[in-house]
Amino acid sequence: MQYCYRAYGCNLVSDIAFEQLLTGTDAAFETITIEQCDSFADPPKGARRIGPSVIAAPNYISLDIDGVLRFVAENGTTLRYRPYENLDPLSLQVFLMGSGLGSLLMQRNFLVLHGNGVEVDGNCIICVGPSGVGKSTTAAGLMRRGYRVMSDDVCAIDDHGRLVPGVPHIKLWQEAANGLSVDTVGLSRVRPEMEKFRVPMEDAFCADNTPVKRIYVLAPHETDTVTCEALTGLDIFTALQTNTYRLPFIDGLGLSVDHFQKIAALSQRVVVKTVRRPMAGFKLDELLDVLIADATGD
Repeated sequence: MQYCYRAYGCNLVSDIAFEQLLTGTDAAFETITIEQCDSFADPPKGARRIGPSVIAAPNYISLDIDGVLRFVAENGTTLRYRPYENLDPLSLQVFLMGSGLGSLLMQRNFLVLHGNGVEVDGNCIICVGPSGVGKSTTAAGLMRRGYRVMSDDVCAIDDHGRLVPGVPHIKLWQEAANGLSVDTVGLSRVRPEMEKFRVPMEDAFCADNTPVKRIYVLAPHETDTVTCEALTGLDIFTALQTNTYRLPFIDGLGLSVDHFQKIAALSQRVVVKTVRRPMAGFKLDELLDVLIADATGD
């Protein structure tokens, strides 16, 4: 059986069902095929190992997570996978829609950042930062204030400086959901053993390519205030480089020069700022006030 979805400007034709994606296809979109296989062809000539679990070459990424799955992403069009025994469907989806699809987006010439994108007054802001810093919580807070979310965790930016819409849900830990008064009863868990849930965006999803205006690097600090400070020069480049999704994949794919050029071009288009929030106590409302005031200012 085939399932058809739309995400990141592509049709996804899959042999497994995914949670909370836009269904159907668009004739203007190219197609990515997602399919299970019993065995994989040998890596292309010149492929090399990146760390213990990744083999890479131009237009080729193989990721083998012991006890979970192996996938091969090729040519920006094909994602083949083989789950290990007893892998649950929810965990399979997480890895395919994360590292798997992220690998294909790199091959498809996108600059892929690790962040959450939100449409604000016709432009896009992206909150980036390491896992656990509060990107999804911040995006969900902006959604509660009436703004539309465009992407969760994987942000694909095209050569025109626009964010291409991703998946219409946000992944929230139970604690964050409680703070936002989001009822998780009946929602799908991200993985069976995790207290983390997929929260659907429904009408709060922006499905249009949108110019990126601001990028905010979220970071905690030890004071009790929220601060917002503009970055300049090399600090902008470093922030974008550091927050690239699966950065080690770039070199293995042979995209280092192209990646440098994309970051340099984006640096000229957007304002990048570091937003620091209290380490003890999230102060979400204060954080949202600062972001909205900055994003809607001149």
